[in-house]
Amino acid sequence: MSKFVIKSACAAAAFLSLSMGLCPAWAKRYVVENFNQAGPMLSSMKDGQALVNTMCSEAQKLNDYSLVFETITFKKGETISEKGNLYFKKPKLMRLEEIGDYKKGSVAVLGKDGKVRAHAGGMIKFVTLTLDPSDKQLDAANGDRMEDSDFVSLSNVLRDRLKQGQQARVSDKAVAAPGLSQPTLVLEIFKSSDPKTVLKRVFVDPKTSLPVRWDDYDYKDPCSSTWMNVKANTGISDDLFKM
Repeated sequence: MSKFVIKSACAAAAFLSLSMGLCPAWAKRYVVENFNQAGPMLSSMKDGQALVNTMCSEAQKLNDYSLVFETITFKKGETISEKGNLYFKKPKLMRLEEIGDYKKGSVAVLGKDGKVRAHAGGMIKFVTLTLDPSDKQLDAANGDRMEDSDFVSLSNVLRDRLKQGQQARVSDKAVAAPGLSQPTLVLEIFKSSDPKTVLKRVFVDPKTSLPVRWDDYDYKDPCSSTWMNVKANTGISDDLFKM
């Protein structure tokens, strides 16, 4: 085995250990306000398919954007908070910077060649790896793949659920909800056979049709994600997606 292969294998192992290893700083007991699978949340709700279609079309219109996200994931015996900066540019350029306690200092960039360049934080931040986007080292704490964390991919999840036969309902108007700083439309995905059990609840900005918060109850690990400081179509440079 060549020295290059040995070094690459060691670097990959180091990246994996820092990315996946336990860290008490993020294994705290976080509480998400109004995280409740029982539904409907509101007494007056209407069919939500039109909103899902609008969310898909509006996400497609975004040429680039930046935002701050936080995902609270409820795993057995621990609660994980992952926070970061996300940058996106069409057709599929992405940059993810971990700024919370979980994987703090890690950076991953999906470039024009379809490959991800990534480095962990801490002492080996100068060691950059080249990975396939599907590499599990790039997965979020809740198991989401980095390449599936953009607004188009997220809205397509809702569209696909409806194609599979699940139902959507939405509030008649934007409402104030616990845990949110602004009035939003409340969108719920459920099975017609069990309308009182919500599978996904998404709080949607009525002006942009983008999600503000997304609660997954039927995920392998239940989780709640929020998106803040969204800045769209600002002309992000391609240089940001190089490493």
